[in-house]
Amino acid sequence: MKLLKQNIMNMAGEKGKAWIAHLPTMISELTDYWELKQVTPVDNMTFNYVAKAITCTNQPVVLKISCDKKNILDEIEALEYFDGNGSIRLISYHSMYHALLLQQAVPGTTLKSLYPSQVEYVMDCYIKTMKKLHNKPLSNKNNYRHIRDWLSAIDDLSDDVCPSYLIGKAITLKNKLLSSIKKEIFLHGDLHHDNILKNDDQWLAIDPKGVVGESEFEIAAFDFMYINELANMSDVKNIFESRVDLLARKAHLNLQRIKDWVFVRLILMAAWHVEDKGDPSWAIKLAETLN
Repeated sequence: MKLLKQNIMNMAGEKGKAWIAHLPTMISELTDYWELKQVTPVDNMTFNYVAKAITCTNQPVVLKISCDKKNILDEIEALEYFDGNGSIRLISYHSMYHALLLQQAVPGTTLKSLYPSQVEYVMDCYIKTMKKLHNKPLSNKNNYRHIRDWLSAIDDLSDDVCPSYLIGKAITLKNKLLSSIKKEIFLHGDLHHDNILKNDDQWLAIDPKGVVGESEFEIAAFDFMYINELANMSDVKNIFESRVDLLARKAHLNLQRIKDWVFVRLILMAAWHVEDKGDPSWAIKLAETLN
């Protein structure tokens, strides 16, 4: 909860402070509204309140409450688009409190917990899940946000916080990549290992952002490096090169485009951290290492 509170207040200021103060009331009222029991907060909340619970019919669910109406509406749109194909399902939505009642993945093991001890297995599960998400033809891309909307944040990144040569490279790459996309599809948008959970005998994605782009942009969110591996930066580039090459071959995607999108996404993450008054240093350091 401490990290959630800090992030919300950094991001939303006084509005965020008021939301945090009102959160216990919202939890109580939503518990009654959806007739929930055993409401148990998860321990890794960042920008939304998230708790596991049981319905009156003993169905395991997840309660998610957001301070950001736009993000929740985007998530609803994405969940409805995927309709359980590679993702968890939306059960209900409370508009006043920007709250979702979601299917709970059981047992809920994350792909992250198997990495890097089972690198190839994790890659195979990741790709299978991603392909399920990408299986539905994109009927009208104009109904959805495009990755170019996200990437415009890089143009506003100041060289006071990020070296100008990294910003310049990211802008050049993203413009080249955007102009050469061959097939646009509806993406999850944030498909990292913590957002893929085990449900019975399959893996399902959670927390979709919902955005139009290409598969190479999606797969560039793969967690190529484990946190402990970042301690020795001299090994990072070699490990990254080995894993991104393997992942590209397994997914039958363009290796260079994936590598370019990884770099661009790191600078995008830095820009978003600055916007949210967070610390962009880790993303910048990794971008410098991979440059």
